[in-house]
Amino acid sequence: MPVTETITDTFRTNELDPINHRKDHDGRFYSISQSVKKQLFTGGGLPKEYKELSETLNGLSIMVRKPAIELITYLNKTNFDAPVTRYVLYGKTGSGKSISLAHILHYGSNAGMVLVHVPWAPNWVRFPKGCTPSVIHPNMYDHPIESVEWLKHFSTQNALLMQKLELKTTETYKWSKREITTAGSPLCELIDLGMNRAKYATDCVAALLGELKKAAISKRCRVLVVIDGFNAFFSPKSKVQREDKSIVLPTEFVLSDAFLSLTRNDWTNGAIVVSVDASALPLELRESSFPRYQLGKQGFEHLDPFIPIEVPNYSEKEFHSQIDYYVERNWLQQPKARTDRGRAELSFTSGNHPLSLMKLVAPY
Repeated sequence: MPVTETITDTFRTNELDPINHRKDHDGRFYSISQSVKKQLFTGGGLPKEYKELSETLNGLSIMVRKPAIELITYLNKTNFDAPVTRYVLYGKTGSGKSISLAHILHYGSNAGMVLVHVPWAPNWVRFPKGCTPSVIHPNMYDHPIESVEWLKHFSTQNALLMQKLELKTTETYKWSKREITTAGSPLCELIDLGMNRAKYATDCVAALLGELKKAAISKRCRVLVVIDGFNAFFSPKSKVQREDKSIVLPTEFVLSDAFLSLTRNDWTNGAIVVSVDASALPLELRESSFPRYQLGKQGFEHLDPFIPIEVPNYSEKEFHSQIDYYVERNWLQQPKARTDRGRAELSFTSGNHPLSLMKLVAPY
């Protein structure tokens, strides 16, 4: 007989492996260990408010919600011999898309997939830390600092798996007269070079993504691409300017080009999950949360065909689970939070919007 799971609370589940999450777990929280949190989210992936709250409450827990369950169901049934499927999470800002992506990252890690994760793509567009003209790609721009940071993030998320896979480069990369990464070198050497030499970091990222694509096609590894705020790559402006003060478009970034190449469906043995969000675009382009609007013509055509998955506001069940969690962690201490009337007030005031509810119950 199969072992049935025991539910520790009405709002919790002790099924800690996302691979096994299903409809039965909808609206329940599961805990993520400190070691997994450190591996997956040290370099980003949790919204600032959520990360700070988890630290205050001495533990990271994620609610199992329908969008993630739907995605996990698709991923568990994926034919990895077919071209990669693209999934697009959409919904209002603050509805929980980033948390759903965090859930999927945990799934991918447990499933033994190489994680290619961009925690928040708009940072490269709106808050660049020092772009420089690319030496290799004419009229393109590098993100040296961000590229070093991303390589560290990749390494932290995938260190043990990369050691096990022992992937090697399929071509030779010449960085300078003296510095060369020869074909057959461990991919870890490529990563280390980029982390230690910011000058070459952006091109190391591009080379790494290209090598992972080839490795997936040849079935040497399985890759999960997760990008939050993907529509920022198609924003009509950025904060990067040329010497003549003209604006550099996000599509003119070497990093953007590398990740756009990886999100085409011209490879196999992987999956691509991205989110689109109004806050990834300029203020004048935030009228709708739907993918067609958020991606624009160019972005929509790039991803088409894809499977859209809406991340809505909390259902009634999810709302009560969230309140139960806040009460249990003593984050919400008002006695009326335990009453139907008090909860009805919180539901009405927040509109069952996850971020609004979080801010509403904060004790400051």
